[in-house]
Amino acid sequence: MPINTRELLDAVATLTDKESMRVTLKSSAKGATVAGSTTFLGGLLAGPVGLFVGGAVGGLVAYAMTNNQFKPVSEIIRHDLTVQEQERLKQRIVSALSEFHATDLVMVLSLLTANGAAQKAVLTTVVTFLTNEMRMQIID
Repeated sequence: MPINTRELLDAVATLTDKESMRVTLKSSAKGATVAGSTTFLGGLLAGPVGLFVGGAVGGLVAYAMTNNQFKPVSEIIRHDLTVQEQERLKQRIVSALSEFHATDLVMVLSLLTANGAAQKAVLTTVVTFLTNEMRMQIID
């Protein structure tokens, strides 16, 4: 029986939720720039006290800018991937599990719930797929 893409990716998404995997949405660099710039300006204007105040203000502004800019990997898998990307991810996961001789969804699901090595193989595959093909950055 062929493996259903949706069911497999739902199981993988549940696994990534269990591991609390998230991706950043390219806003970390903006936050760092704001925090660094305000620290620099504070230092230029008021010396050591300005460094402290500029760093604190910059950190708060960066926080406000980047708040809610991190997404769970499960949300990416379930909602943001195109059908073609989902199929490519499925093929990579099935390939990663080939050494476990998983031939149908029931075997795959049992591997994902009970076998630590299979879980690690799948998580590594997901991270590699998202970082290399989707150009996303995984955070812990």
